Amino acid sequence: MDRIADRLELQDLVHAYAEGIDDGRAEDVAAIFAEDCVFRAFAGPKGEARGREAVAVLVGRLLATFRATSHHVSNMRVDFTGEDEATGRTSLYAWHAFTTDRPDGYLWGRYVDTFRREDGRWLIAERELRIAGQQDFDFAWIPRT
Repeated sequence: MDRIADRLELQDLVHAYAEGIDDGRAEDVAAIFAEDCVFRAFAGPKGEARGREAVAVLVGRLLATFRATSHHVSNMRVDFTGEDEATGRTSLYAWHAFTTDRPDGYLWGRYVDTFRREDGRWLIAERELRIAGQQDFDFAWIPRT
């Protein structure tokens, strides 16, 4: 039963990320990451954030380019690698309305995560966004492998 509760908490964590992004709450998004986390949102050094504060900055910078987003997550798979550690893969479909005059952007991909429980709470220790496809959102994405 404990693993069922853990799975539900991890699912809520992934949903909280999507909801925080769509609501434009960079600080709340950063709060679900471990203090020493690594987040790779896109290829290159500007696409990687190390540490919770850097995640808030990166997410805030990204959110400033959109007037609205809608992230849909599904097909989440979790593997427990220890009592307080797990890995996960979650499918993503996301719509982005830019602040500039250009077509809306669409992404299809996957979040590849490492989760860690600290002080009784699951957090994202590492997240990489890997893109399988995009429409009107050509960017330096990390390809889905």
